Amino acid sequence: MTPMNALVLQATKRPDETAFVHDHVVWTYRDVLIGAEQLARAFVTRGVRSGDRVVIHMPNRPEMAAALYACFRIGAIACPTNLRFKTAELREIFQRLQPALYLGEEQLYSQVEPIEPEILAGERRFVTGPSGAFKGGLPWSALILDSGGAGRLPPMPPEDAPAILMTTSGTTGRPKFVTHTPATLSATVEALADQDFDAAQTVLNACPMVHASGLLTFLLSVNWGAPMIMVERFDAESVLDRIEEHGCTWMPGLPFMYDAMLEHQRKRPRNVSSLRHCLCGGDVCQMQLQVGVRSDLRRAAMQPLGFDRGGRRASGRLTPWSCRPDCAGRPDSSR
Repeated sequence: MTPMNALVLQATKRPDETAFVHDHVVWTYRDVLIGAEQLARAFVTRGVRSGDRVVIHMPNRPEMAAALYACFRIGAIACPTNLRFKTAELREIFQRLQPALYLGEEQLYSQVEPIEPEILAGERRFVTGPSGAFKGGLPWSALILDSGGAGRLPPMPPEDAPAILMTTSGTTGRPKFVTHTPATLSATVEALADQDFDAAQTVLNACPMVHASGLLTFLLSVNWGAPMIMVERFDAESVLDRIEEHGCTWMPGLPFMYDAMLEHQRKRPRNVSSLRHCLCGGDVCQMQLQVGVRSDLRRAAMQPLGFDRGGRRASGRLTPWSCRPDCAGRPDSSR
């Protein structure tokens, strides 16, 4: 089942149930579908067609969720873009992508503002945020106002058409693009579900949804009908508070996130006994960190997260005999 079909199914079967919670505001499956179709109509009105690229450059927000599904709905290619890229890197990325639209957030837009209009025209830039203190772009409200005149939406795109271009970090050279289709996204999400996932989980997602870990976690939650707590930007105090408040059971993260959570939990303990599954990826997870999670986050168990930054593959748990004894998630090259 493609990501778009999964959302339609959830909005039909359980329209009033929670898809995600952002900043204490509940978004139901009906809300997400309505927002996605509204934005899809705005895209069509703005001339976006199947195969056009739409840059998504924002932290975890409801607007990002709607933008992803709006792209899926009309066959536009969503291009989640690394939040750490500076102006020079973004300029080069945009030159390669030639986006039909840029969807950004005002705290990040300062890196985009200097980019020449020949590369990214001002009328193609839409920025969300409370202050509106940005130049050379348009407020998000101007995009939403365009949603009324598109009429019928086009047919659903085929499941083997490009749907997402994930950008690699660029730490080993020029950033690369990893292409996903609706079919490969579905297959990757199904493989990720092997990490003890089911509809009974309550997910805490503090990984950026512009990266594979955060994006696939979001799609996984929707596919299975499991509520997700969407954290806009990682903050250990906030994450621990939300685990306690919402009884979160399942979360992905990077080693530095779990290190920070342990430090803050030891200073001010919270009841995080609901947490059962901590997936760890993106870097080596030292055994000391695993031990700390098991002791200080109560009964939570750490598992290696087996997809790379482009989300090109997913795997089940790494077995103990395939890992070095001093860490988790690093293969033993001596075997």
